[in-house]
Amino acid sequence: MNNSMKKKTKKSVTFINDLHDFIISNPQFRKDTSKKSEQFVQAEIRPLIIQYLENHFSNQNYVDYVGKANKSFYWEGQEGTHGSARETVFASRNYPDFIVTNPYLIAVEYKQGSTGSLVKQAIGQSIMHTLSSQFDYVYILFHDENKDKRIESSIDGVIESNIIKKIENDFNVFLKFI
Repeated sequence: MNNSMKKKTKKSVTFINDLHDFIISNPQFRKDTSKKSEQFVQAEIRPLIIQYLENHFSNQNYVDYVGKANKSFYWEGQEGTHGSARETVFASRNYPDFIVTNPYLIAVEYKQGSTGSLVKQAIGQSIMHTLSSQFDYVYILFHDENKDKRIESSIDGVIESNIIKKIENDFNVFLKFI
């Protein structure tokens, strides 16, 4: 285990799990993404994350909870990007799809597809986010576009469930499916 890895707390794990539940249970969240690009769906997810942060900061009694939420959130390609200052790792920069800076430093990756290789790619990319110490946690939302949800169902397998536990325990990467 990396000694510089941020320690998970019950609060940080709850925050990430609640964010996931908020996104996927929101009526605005698109269940069928097969005819939409990843960037299109990300643009739809962005306001849901901001809404979740607004609710969080409102519950924390921030007077300007809307301002606090917006100051605590960045997305890939945003003007005045938070990412421009990123250090390079293996001669390239780590750019997650979204960044939550407060109350926890979380890289958020959204992927969609029908092949397991995309899940592996997302895991590798996410481990780089925490191993490089550029982020404390990573939340991956993977949208399984198979009608039979075979990628999502595979997490019940011994190998897959062990990998999911290991990346969460050792690398602070939380892999969730829809």
